[in-house]
Amino acid sequence: MWQDTDKVAGRCAMTMTEKDGFTVYGRQQMSAPVLLSVPHAGRDYPEIIFQSLRLPRESLIRLEDRYADLLLRASVGNGVPAIVAHKARAWIDLNRDERDLDVEMVRNAKASDYPAPGLKQRGGLGLVPRRLAGDGDIWKCQFEMDDINARIESYHRPYHEEIEALLKQMRAKFGVAILVDLHSMPPIRQAQSGTPPQFVVGDRFGQSCASPYSELLVEQIRLSGYRAALNHPYSGEHILRRHARPRSNVHALQLEVDRSLYLDSHLREPTHLVGSISLLVANLVRSLANQALGSATLIAAE
Repeated sequence: MWQDTDKVAGRCAMTMTEKDGFTVYGRQQMSAPVLLSVPHAGRDYPEIIFQSLRLPRESLIRLEDRYADLLLRASVGNGVPAIVAHKARAWIDLNRDERDLDVEMVRNAKASDYPAPGLKQRGGLGLVPRRLAGDGDIWKCQFEMDDINARIESYHRPYHEEIEALLKQMRAKFGVAILVDLHSMPPIRQAQSGTPPQFVVGDRFGQSCASPYSELLVEQIRLSGYRAALNHPYSGEHILRRHARPRSNVHALQLEVDRSLYLDSHLREPTHLVGSISLLVANLVRSLANQALGSATLIAAE
């Protein structure tokens, strides 16, 4: 059985490559044209984070896709390739463009050197998270530009280069590649229009993936007895924008899983239900792979 990489790194049966801050599984086996990525489940907090914190340490758990990496167990055990980040999202957000930087957080940074802030950055969740809703600023001091550049060059950029290389290898082997970017979300509040989804599939409204793949995931989730939505309220962010090339048969999807399906009532620790959600993810991957290998080239919407 595949085990928690934080605890037994280097002793898994799967072929794996340990990099600085992330682990790659299944590069050699590559049994399916699907790559799983988990960018936000990291629980490795460099000491500089705690030295710079204004908030209590436990508040940073809110930034984590708590234990979402455990949802890959069954897939990785089947030889499906995966890339799992270990450093905390508070260190740097792998699902943001490296230029999505809040310059007010960085000493001597010039706003003119960066694009206008996007919606996520204005909400405090840029390349390095700045604020938590209800708690305010995370940090008590500014960072040095050299520090931010080091985080990008040693961790953010290599993570994306690894995804790019894996998708290229996959596309060469199978003629198609599908990236599934796995996240977890807090339970969505009850909406007036109906019951909230437990899974959200995102394809950037048809821009990052041919619709038959995203529609297949939604259908399979519903057939498994769960509520699923497409693109609402999460359609996908930087990882999908950067790596999706559907006209070249490289597709990218985001999959959000309600944390209450596999964590305890405090949304802190995993329960025995991790296993069933992990199997569901593996079944979704299998369905995607079967459709990809059995279909002609599918093109995403313009």
